[in-house]
Amino acid sequence: MSVRLELKEFQIALLELKAQNLKEGSIHVPSHVRWSLAGFGPTAYIEKERRRRKREYERLLRRIAYLKRWHYLERIKEGEERLYRLTAKGEYEILRLEFALHMQEQRKKKWDDNFYLIVFDVPEDKKQYRNVLRNLLKNNGFRMLQRSVWMTRYNPQPALGALLRYLGLQKYFELMKVACNDCSLNLRRKIRWAKL
Repeated sequence: MSVRLELKEFQIALLELKAQNLKEGSIHVPSHVRWSLAGFGPTAYIEKERRRRKREYERLLRRIAYLKRWHYLERIKEGEERLYRLTAKGEYEILRLEFALHMQEQRKKKWDDNFYLIVFDVPEDKKQYRNVLRNLLKNNGFRMLQRSVWMTRYNPQPALGALLRYLGLQKYFELMKVACNDCSLNLRRKIRWAKL
């Protein structure tokens, strides 16, 4: 039951920008110190740091341009300042990635002898969200028992809850923790049990 997570360039950029809050690094080296001994001392260090910060800033600008081109970020103007804001597509992608990373971390932990059962009943007028939810569960290691009943051995909370709140589906789903002391052999096979 191994699900491999391969992040694309824009996904890595989104996660890094969220972590940095769209701010440049805060390393400060005073530039007024100007003594040097044959290339050693503060001057060489200051120049190296300045070039490194410039490269990082240029990399950040390239990533912002990439995210703008694919409509994950939009530029807004507040007074004299130009700011970047995540679009709905960008917010969804971050929540989806956080859920995928959360599930990947959960798979590394020792199993706690519980199943997590997700039951949902999304109305027909939100059919596209229902299909998105099914694909999301399937791609993150959940097993389908019925079309609206999915099961996993790994705790999907709190990442799944945040994603469902964003999609407006939290009132249509239930997450149940099921102790599996007396589970049937058929149920264990359904979830692709590692040890029977």
